[in-house]
Amino acid sequence: MIIRELRKEDSRDATRILILSFEKILVKLFRDLETIREKLFQYFSNNTSDCYVVEAERIIGFGSITINKKERIKINKFLRKEFGFINGTKLSMLLKFLCPIPKNKEATINFIAVSPLRRNQGIGSMLIERMLSEAKTRGCLKVKCLVPESNHQGICFLSKFGFSPEKVIENSFVEKYFGERKWYLEVLDLRRE
Repeated sequence: MIIRELRKEDSRDATRILILSFEKILVKLFRDLETIREKLFQYFSNNTSDCYVVEAERIIGFGSITINKKERIKINKFLRKEFGFINGTKLSMLLKFLCPIPKNKEATINFIAVSPLRRNQGIGSMLIERMLSEAKTRGCLKVKCLVPESNHQGICFLSKFGFSPEKVIENSFVEKYFGERKWYLEVLDLRRE
């Protein structure tokens, strides 16, 4: 297995992994899985920075981190353009909560997606290690990630890398779409590494 940066030609397989990992949420948000598949493919074909894949003959893991605030602005513009002002704004608001725009010298892990058939084989660890390494290299002091309170496996996974909960955030708007009202803001202080 190798880990590397996402390339344009990986976008179809990377989108497949994302859909497999977050299908329930995406169906609830968009209802039409084929449309969102094409929109995600379109987005990641043109925006590969700070995205990483794990490959073993084919793409089996996909992760994204936001280090540069400008990248988040691109996503918000894309959502509004592709989904219209109202739906695009709604999606931007959900994204703003789930993947907060990083402050100066901070980074936000957007997602880690692993093929369901390849879980528990260290692929998620490879992705997070690469993203943390990139954040350090680019001068970040903290890395943040939001995790639903009920996702004990995700919380334990992050704790292996030194993340700890900074606070609990409640959000009824997000609960409507994700079925989770309470979220842990997990933080890793890279200065302690």
